[in-house]
Amino acid sequence: MGVAYQLSCGHCAYSQNIYIGFGFNYCSLSSILEWYKDDVGRQRIRAFIQTDKEASFECFDGLYVCQSCRYLLNEVYLHINSDSDAYTNRYTCPRCSALMPPKPIDYIEDIQLDCPDCGNEKLSVQSYMDWD
Repeated sequence: MGVAYQLSCGHCAYSQNIYIGFGFNYCSLSSILEWYKDDVGRQRIRAFIQTDKEASFECFDGLYVCQSCRYLLNEVYLHINSDSDAYTNRYTCPRCSALMPPKPIDYIEDIQLDCPDCGNEKLSVQSYMDWD
C-alpha cells in the first residue's frame, strides 16, 4: 500500500504532492508491464517475462533527490534480477540533467528534505491519503 504526502516549504511557495509505496499493480512483472511507461524498461520487462521466469524484482514509487540541485523527482523504481541478467531503471534530473541516485527514498517521514527552490528551510511532510 502507498501513502500520498504533501511537501511544503514555510519560507517560499514550494509545494508538491508525492506518492510513496506500491499498489496491487506492482505485484507481478506482467501487471507492471501494463502501466510502465518507459519503452526501454518495457522491453526489458518483456525479456525477463519470456526468458527468466524465476526473476525477482522490486518496484515502488519513491522520491529521488538530485545531489546537484536538490530537485525532487517522484517516480517509479524498478529493479529486476535473475541468475543471468539484471535491470534497474535510472533517471536524469529534469532541472540540471545530473544523473539521479540509483535508488529513491521509500520512507520520508523521518527524513529532513531541503527545499529544492529556496534551500533555506526543511520541507514539512504531511500525509493526506493512502493509495493502492
